[in-house]
Amino acid sequence: MRKAKVLSVSILSAAMLLLAACGNEEKASESPKENDSKAKTEETSNKGKTNEKAEESDTKSGEVLNPSIAEETEGNVEVVYTNKEPGFLNDINGFKVSVNEYQIVKVTDMNEDSKLRFDGQNNGYVVTTKVTIENGTDKPMYYNNNHRIQLSNEYDYIPSDWKTLVPEDQQINKIKKNKEKITLYEAGEKVTGLMSFRLSDAEFEKLKTVKPKYIIEGGLADNDQAKNSNMQHSPAYDFIYSDEQAKQTAEQPQFYQDRLTTDNMADKKMIFEKSGINDTKEIDKVKITLEGVQYTEVIPTEANKERFRNFGDNGIVAVTVKLNVDNQTSEPVDISNLKTTLNIDDNRAKVLSQGMVEPREQREIAAGQKGEKLHVFLLRKDEFEIYKKFDMRFGPFVGTDGKDQFKGKSATFSLPR
Repeated sequence: MRKAKVLSVSILSAAMLLLAACGNEEKASESPKENDSKAKTEETSNKGKTNEKAEESDTKSGEVLNPSIAEETEGNVEVVYTNKEPGFLNDINGFKVSVNEYQIVKVTDMNEDSKLRFDGQNNGYVVTTKVTIENGTDKPMYYNNNHRIQLSNEYDYIPSDWKTLVPEDQQINKIKKNKEKITLYEAGEKVTGLMSFRLSDAEFEKLKTVKPKYIIEGGLADNDQAKNSNMQHSPAYDFIYSDEQAKQTAEQPQFYQDRLTTDNMADKKMIFEKSGINDTKEIDKVKITLEGVQYTEVIPTEANKERFRNFGDNGIVAVTVKLNVDNQTSEPVDISNLKTTLNIDDNRAKVLSQGMVEPREQREIAAGQKGEKLHVFLLRKDEFEIYKKFDMRFGPFVGTDGKDQFKGKSATFSLPR
């Protein structure tokens, strides 16, 4: 009787997040398809560069990166933190957007006009980023150059500003080659300038209560109508705002970039991980390689607890599986609508992958291209502790007509446990 009870609960647990997370998630998931998009979700890169040597040299420097802040606000400017080597990068098939440096300053006693930009307060904070955009492709490309500092979730963030509190000779839209079309970057063009973020005192204090992320957004197209835009954004880099936080972040494990991590849905504690598995299976001419797996305890953040309410009070475990997909067919394959399942203890239970917490930027892989897929399975912790064996059935692929591709074939991988 105990086995039967566990089985029924486990099958239901696959739908728990779906029941708890409907609403604005449905609208958010309707992002356009991207072609030939190389995913950049490597877990090894999400911290940027936070070594202690860099921290010491950065924070001891009192030099102000952006003098326009003091000039425009007429306020007192105090350097809070400087990171000269953040290592933030969004490489969209050769079109590269990088953050070379950023600085946080506190502004006090600003003028009346500036108060309007800081929720009516005469104090606040400004983050200035030094950004390089390099079009390494062989044709003109259109890009909006939007960045964000993410707070409690994907809807709670500080947007970048290319103009406000930025010197005119450092405004990227005005110093790039094409001045008339502000989103157009010529083939081979490389330009460096500044961008700003404005935070109220309350927003800066909020950084200390969440795990803030810095994200360079996608939206790259070869036309001015943004048709078939590549929406691939950068990894969700840890946004460092103090020496103490930098040291804490450097000591944390490198978690896979599922949306639990990138969207600050939950904090994670590593239970077990295995990388470098390199187990390859083939579905017709599509090669699927199991690269690694992470088992983590998931602690929903305060802003996201409601999403996970149906999992109860005994804890949640995420099984995040990293795979590489090599599409050597003549047609694109959709990796956003797979029917992947986790088979537990030889059919004791089966759990569907949770698309709502999986990255959604790369929806398909073009013919002849490679991409990355992260599958996430959520389990109740008390159930997870009694399970012994996990086998993941990857696929089958589903076509645009809703029918299974490749005659419904799938590939099965045994996950280290």
